[in-house]
Amino acid sequence: MNRPIYLDYAATTPVSPEVLEAMIPYFSQHFGNSGSNQHLFGWEASDAVDQARKTISSYFSVNPSSILFTSGATESNNLALLGLLEEQTPGHIISSPLEHKAVLEPLAYLAHKGWEITYLEPNSAGEICLEQIKTAKKSDTRLVSLMWVNNEIGVINDISSIAQWCNQEGIYCHTDATQALGKLDLSQAFLPDLLSFSGHKIFGPKGIGALYVKSGIPLKARQWGGAQERGLRAGTLPIPLIVGLAKAVERIPHLLTFLPQIQVKKQDLENSLKESLGDSLIVNSISENQIPHILNFSIQGVDWEKLFRCMPLLAFSNGSACNSKSTFPSHVLKALGRDNDTALASIRISLAQPYLNEDHDWVKDYLVKSLEKLIS
Repeated sequence: MNRPIYLDYAATTPVSPEVLEAMIPYFSQHFGNSGSNQHLFGWEASDAVDQARKTISSYFSVNPSSILFTSGATESNNLALLGLLEEQTPGHIISSPLEHKAVLEPLAYLAHKGWEITYLEPNSAGEICLEQIKTAKKSDTRLVSLMWVNNEIGVINDISSIAQWCNQEGIYCHTDATQALGKLDLSQAFLPDLLSFSGHKIFGPKGIGALYVKSGIPLKARQWGGAQERGLRAGTLPIPLIVGLAKAVERIPHLLTFLPQIQVKKQDLENSLKESLGDSLIVNSISENQIPHILNFSIQGVDWEKLFRCMPLLAFSNGSACNSKSTFPSHVLKALGRDNDTALASIRISLAQPYLNEDHDWVKDYLVKSLEKLIS
């Protein structure tokens, strides 16, 4: 059976050979528990964690102690938001309806605890600007939480400027940087107080991520049972995954070198779709301020299930949560004013370095002809 060509790199990436090679010894040879400080096996594991923390902190130019290892960005977001605010007297939070559910759902929980949340309205391109935040600020605003790059439409928020303003105003700032890492150069950026990310978006392993916590941020543990990670995240550290995450972060400068080529491929797909599909096509990723690898579009007047069945040789997503019992249109596209049918009949194509080895002309021809046949 021929496998489809993968166009869903915003969902996950394969583990790179370099990352896998770095991880393998820690599954069987250096298999110790980093908490076992009485013998060599534990010392080896502890040294590996220390080195990984140094590697990641070096990329961000921060102190190694500010990097906390988690199971991924979802846990990092929950720890950032609830660990910072749940035990504080409720006040005001500023965010956006375009955030990932790993931010929206903790915010909804905080709302039940008495916090007031302002969800800023994006413009038609999905952009949120600093002036909106300044206007929404209240005397008791305690946190601004905005993703650095949107996972569905690729729009970039100017988090460095937002974080600088929050710093001046004495307001905490958090960002989910999962889709920004490896697509933007964050090594010299002004970082917010809290920054979440995952390994599996940058050719690292699944099940590992990290939370950057600026020194002095009063974070409280949300998980107990051990003193790991400065007492903020209990549990035996997964040494192979941590080593893999560090190697993936170390390779980010290499990943960034492929972005111009990826941009050309994405733009070629978009141009071909516009030329062939005309008014049936709605491009959802329209901001000029967006990462190179995400193309999101909707096809008007078609059933979303037929849309996905008509191209079995391509693997992509539509950003909606679908299962056998119910279908939900993308909350991101709904926030941009798309109706349910248009939001459901959407395709997110996301590219990465491995795609550059695929037959791009074949992909373009197959995509265009399949959609032309569907709307004819």
